[in-house]
Amino acid sequence: MTLLTGDSALLMPWHGPYDMILVDPPYGDTSLAWDRRVADWPGKAHAALRLRGQFPIGEGISS
Repeated sequence: MTLLTGDSALLMPWHGPYDMILVDPPYGDTSLAWDRRVADWPGKAHAALRLRGQFPIGEGISS
């Protein structure tokens, strides 16, 4: 398993296709710099998946 951290728009196209993409996207609910909505992120994620890949979306995933 490989865990990529960083800007998914930059990392995902170069490392795919993926068996699974687990996301906890920013929701744009705060004034923090990282908390901004990303245009069409679901479409970009689906394009990076293998044919039968999984795409679970979490809310409040923490380590």
